[in-house]
Amino acid sequence: MISKELQRLKAENERLKSELEQEVSHRKNACSAYDYLLQQFNQLKRAQFGSRSEKYNDPDHPQQSLFDDRQPESENNTISSDESNVVDISSYKRRKKKRNKEPIKRVIIIPVTDKVCRCGREKKVIRHEVREFYHHQPAVFEKIEQRREVVACASGCSGSIDTAKCPKHVLPKIKASHSLLSHIIVSKFIDRQPLYHLEKQFKHRFGVNITRQQMANWLIILKPKLQPLLNLLKDEIINYDVASMDATGLQVLREPGRPPTRKSYAYCFRGGAPGKKVVILEYNAENHKHYVANWFTGFQGFIHSDADPFFNLLASQSEANLSLCNTHARRKFEPIAKAVKTDDASHHAMRVYRKLYKIEREAKNNNMTPHERYELRLKKSKPILDEFKLWLDKTYPTTLVKSALGKAFQYVIKHWDGLIRFLDDGRLEIDNNLTEQEIKMFVIIRKNFLFCTSVAGAQALCAHFSLLRTAIANGHEPYRYIKAVLDALPSCQTLEDYEALLPWNLERDQTTEQQAA
Repeated sequence: MISKELQRLKAENERLKSELEQEVSHRKNACSAYDYLLQQFNQLKRAQFGSRSEKYNDPDHPQQSLFDDRQPESENNTISSDESNVVDISSYKRRKKKRNKEPIKRVIIIPVTDKVCRCGREKKVIRHEVREFYHHQPAVFEKIEQRREVVACASGCSGSIDTAKCPKHVLPKIKASHSLLSHIIVSKFIDRQPLYHLEKQFKHRFGVNITRQQMANWLIILKPKLQPLLNLLKDEIINYDVASMDATGLQVLREPGRPPTRKSYAYCFRGGAPGKKVVILEYNAENHKHYVANWFTGFQGFIHSDADPFFNLLASQSEANLSLCNTHARRKFEPIAKAVKTDDASHHAMRVYRKLYKIEREAKNNNMTPHERYELRLKKSKPILDEFKLWLDKTYPTTLVKSALGKAFQYVIKHWDGLIRFLDDGRLEIDNNLTEQEIKMFVIIRKNFLFCTSVAGAQALCAHFSLLRTAIANGHEPYRYIKAVLDALPSCQTLEDYEALLPWNLERDQTTEQQAA
């Protein structure tokens, strides 16, 4: 009897133990689900009411150190347990104001009316009293009537009638000068003026009726004239071994075979050798993986990008090595760290990225060469990343897979090789922020016109934006550069003629002198 009772009690004990383990597991899962929902709620609340800044403040050390830069660093700068709570915050430095580009200077000599001395001799100029001030000349909108002379022999000789040659124009059949075309291009793509604003401005201020449809058509038919220059710019990107790319949405209303609600993309490509910076935007609607892979045909080297699936085919079929953006990886942890006030894994990851970016800032502030930056990264960044990877592999199994933190771990672990690619070459950046800045300029313009009516309009939009951003990247004033290009295009016949119009071949002094004239 006693043995049977013991067996029954043991079985009951095992059953209760199993039920307890299940309850503990359910409670743990419920807590994880609660934390996941709380994180989502806090992120939604932040998106609706909070700040969009990605600046991170450590909850355990909210007070920034005034003497952080004077503190000695450890020999290998790794993330040891004693240093995990140390916050690296550089001291505040007032930003120097960027010096604006100097306008064209015009010298006016004001003579002395009476230069005769009391002794009867003429006074000589010994110096000038100099005073500088800014002058603005309002825009002049005028209608030019060209009258070409037709001459003939007074004696009535046969075949003696001659007509003056017509000046060359990039678009001979339109009623707009190169100056007006340049003004429309810069107003729309740099000054963010929609064409209907320009239409009203021309009509109310100058009494000229130029419709938005006319201006849009001019921009579209001008695009093929600029295509040879765009092809040369693309060659510069392909021929160099460091490039970058990103994409943003662009809606086109009237696209054959596609509803207007379907999303298309404008791709931004950056690259070029030192002194030859190139920015190209191109429109693409479908087959994005093949489009990107075909665009980089013949390219060998490193490409900055994010981990978008559009770029997978490029990485697998070409000799390009993708250097993935660490800002995207950091961005996975940042909202979690702000939503969770207690110190957890997300805060630890943010501290790691803070240390990595502090090293990048050190290289930038010291104007290091690519080789010096490469050596600095091997010495300081690589040990941090090695220890970070060990921590990721150890911590990831303890997180809820479908939680925001679990997805952040998945992203970093899955794309680890691409995220540490910047260690291989000092010319590489730790992120793709420079390309995102170009995308931001395009997005600001897009907010004013919202969409493109046709595919031809989208292609023209990208072509003009590409030429303008490349000109600005190489130090040109956009209006003067576009005006110089439009003036020279009608005379271009050979490859050398087009190459002479590239921003690094067309001296800035040339466009300045032309504008002054």
